[in-house]
Amino acid sequence: MDLHHLPQQARAALQSGDPAAAQAPGEEWLLMALEERDDAQQAQALLHLARCDRALHRPGDARGRSELAARLFRQQGDASGEAGALSVLAHSASLAGHHEEAIEAALLGLRLAQQRGDGAALVVALQDLGACHVWARNFDKAGEVLRQAADAANACKPRLSPLTACLWLAMSTLLALAGDREQRGQLPPLGALEGHLINARHLLPEGDAETRCWWTLMQTLAQIWKGASALAQPELQQALMLLPEQERHWLAALAGWVQAELAWARRLWPQARRAAAQLVTQADAVQHEPLAQLGELIASQIEEQQGQPQRALQRMRALRERETRVRIASLASREETVQWQLDARRSERDRAQLADEAQRLEKLSMEDPLTGLANRRSFEAHARAQLKAGGVVSLALIDVDHFKQVNDRHSHLVGDQVLSQIARLMRQHVREHDIAARLAGDEFVLLLRGATEEIAQQACRRLDEAVRRHDWRGVSEGLRVSISIGASQRQDGDTLESLLARSDAAMYAAKRERQGAAMAGVTLMDDDEGDSTD
Repeated sequence: MDLHHLPQQARAALQSGDPAAAQAPGEEWLLMALEERDDAQQAQALLHLARCDRALHRPGDARGRSELAARLFRQQGDASGEAGALSVLAHSASLAGHHEEAIEAALLGLRLAQQRGDGAALVVALQDLGACHVWARNFDKAGEVLRQAADAANACKPRLSPLTACLWLAMSTLLALAGDREQRGQLPPLGALEGHLINARHLLPEGDAETRCWWTLMQTLAQIWKGASALAQPELQQALMLLPEQERHWLAALAGWVQAELAWARRLWPQARRAAAQLVTQADAVQHEPLAQLGELIASQIEEQQGQPQRALQRMRALRERETRVRIASLASREETVQWQLDARRSERDRAQLADEAQRLEKLSMEDPLTGLANRRSFEAHARAQLKAGGVVSLALIDVDHFKQVNDRHSHLVGDQVLSQIARLMRQHVREHDIAARLAGDEFVLLLRGATEEIAQQACRRLDEAVRRHDWRGVSEGLRVSISIGASQRQDGDTLESLLARSDAAMYAAKRERQGAAMAGVTLMDDDEGDSTD
């Protein structure tokens, strides 16, 4: 069989829903492409095998193959093939818990779809990016992107179904509610979740058992959280009957979550503990790190509810160990990517390709993935252009006070939520033509065009007051957050560095003034107590 018939046979098997049967011709296809040194066919074969791996719930294999396919497509200038490989890469990296890599791949795929002007590809790319944000627990950004996906589906001609976007919106809300429960000790209102599930229900196709299983499991979980366990039991049985027949499937792990929640609601502690452990086992079987970590968290909460603090602590330690392993693996993955980039410099052809890639990444990597604000690179580009253009402009540096204590006392997850909330408040207090950016860690910056220092100071006071008045207890009980801001107007001869330095000095002066006022308040209280004692 030749390089014409092998791809046809492999693709036909995959399209018929039999990824296992599609593998063998796919492997032959790849071997023949390697023997003939046909990079284009090699890329296509790798992408096919990566799609087989994804369908068979082997994200680890899919990730390596899709990453190599994306590089080959990129070298050949095949934007469509690269977008397909990036879609698989984003999905598989996300399931491995490598969220930054996943979001980067999904963003690149989105930009390629936008450049091609392909409406259907744009919908898929937005759904990919939204799903990556869901598993990264960046729920506000996930909601924003998935709504764009639904709008893009409705705008397509012919119109596409927004069902997938609706299902991911429901999934995002489920995970966000579970996180809120862990932080606050109780579930928030379920109105948004019920709305997403109703929207999805009207779009469910006939005969698609897998999609109906996903929706039914989420609906069952909503019923449990509403206190309707009697209704939830038959719905759960219906969902289990709809589970795909594959030996391993991520929906089996999701069903384990629902079973744990149902046993928890009924206070059947042995069953709840077994179901939570099964959730972790099933998630590990399909290499789904976000669900495995959720299983450890659910298991810890069940032990705590049962009055077993030591067991709860053990499960939380297991969760932290998982997170550490994922971080180390993610760093190793990024090192491999860097090594590939260095190796590619050794040939003239790859040098030209790297230059093209650098230009593309320059356009893509302009947003901070956690907060959605412009990142440092984007800010510096805008700021230097504004300073070069001249005119009135002011810059304000913002630092979160005692941010390390927030992380230490309330957890790094709460710290991330604090940064996201401050970013949201910043967006609310700047004009459309101003730039709000995250520089690094807990440092932010505002570039205020056409604003004198006095106007900038007024904007800073409004932002400072908004942060102080924000209901931080909704993020974590006992949490208090404040910021220090230093603003400075551009002067003749200023560089970006000199303007940043003056703003930095002003910010630290404000921080010292705030700390001095706080110490004075403590001293005054001590004196008053001493007077009353006398």
